Amino acid sequence: MKKFCYFCALFLTIFAAGFASAAPIDIYVSILPQKWLLEKVGGDLVIPHVLVNKGQDPHTFEPTPRQVVSISAAKAYFTMNMQFENIMLNKLIHNNNVLKTVDITNGIERIAMNGEHHHDDAEHDHHDDMLLDPHVWLSVSNLKIMASNMAAALITMDKANAGRYKENLATADSLLTNLQKELSEQLAPFKGERFFVFHPSFGYFAHEFGLEQEAVEIEGKTPSPRQLSNLIQMAKEDNVKVIFTQPQFDKRSAQAIASAIGGSVVPLDPLAEDVENNLRLMAANLASSFN
Repeated sequence: MKKFCYFCALFLTIFAAGFASAAPIDIYVSILPQKWLLEKVGGDLVIPHVLVNKGQDPHTFEPTPRQVVSISAAKAYFTMNMQFENIMLNKLIHNNNVLKTVDITNGIERIAMNGEHHHDDAEHDHHDDMLLDPHVWLSVSNLKIMASNMAAALITMDKANAGRYKENLATADSLLTNLQKELSEQLAPFKGERFFVFHPSFGYFAHEFGLEQEAVEIEGKTPSPRQLSNLIQMAKEDNVKVIFTQPQFDKRSAQAIASAIGGSVVPLDPLAEDVENNLRLMAANLASSFN
């Protein structure tokens, strides 16, 4: 009888474990780098859905009615405190007060587009938030915070698999720690160097590794002839030979500067899905441009 009870209990445990993992959780994220990180933390326990797909620009993105309906049916939406998210969330919360939303950037120290630093807290008004650099995923330190926030949210929603989320988080944290060490060693000889980009997407990356980005685009606008002339002069003084551009933006101004300094235009995509290898690519391109 004891053996029978033991096998019944064992069967129920196995059945319950199998049942707990049989239905992955549908989670919405805004951009592809989030998807990469969510897959590291959630593994096969989650099904990521991405709003802004390859080739689309988050700065001008508007979700389709079908996407809004689909988000409402998801278990949760992991946000990044981006402008289009805030607009959309007002509509979603009005129509669906059950949807769980999680800001996975909570706890990240924000960098303004002009290079100043701000803590991510409720003291800043909406106007200030609009000026903050949203590209937080381009810092390895920030990715660690985002991964931790993801894991905490998933454990809250799916306590039965808490152990697996914790294991996945530990693995992701180890990967990111090794990546940070690798890139720090690679870029250490170039601390203080300035690099030119079209849109100021790489502020967090620059800050993490002691570099300085100079943007061709000024406050979201194409530079005037006078501003362009000043940028060209600055690039010549710094002996800059490479202008980095993003595929989401018109690169004609960057090409004008590159032509004037006898340099070249090199593409970098801040929205590439494979964050790990994309950060490696950024480091390699920057190191090459400084040599």
